[in-house]
Amino acid sequence: MERRVTILERPRCGIEPLVLAMETLADTEIGILQEYMSLLNAGFSLDEVSDMMGEESYQQAIGIVAKVDQELTCLAAPERPNRRGYS
Repeated sequence: MERRVTILERPRCGIEPLVLAMETLADTEIGILQEYMSLLNAGFSLDEVSDMMGEESYQQAIGIVAKVDQELTCLAAPERPNRRGYS
């Protein structure tokens, strides 16, 4: 929780959105994502990656990718102006 609060309090300018999105991941999630991306970057198909990682780890990797994508979408969304009377 503290990590997320720190991220939200940090000014956005000058920091890549992907870096901000990745900072929301736990160390184990980063490790799974690194393995997944390494296999894809090595040229293996999704089926081959699934076979090499095992179904459970592969599904976790897909979930982590979705989590990062969702975080990027939130970071890319324009900030909504405050409604009058609210801060």
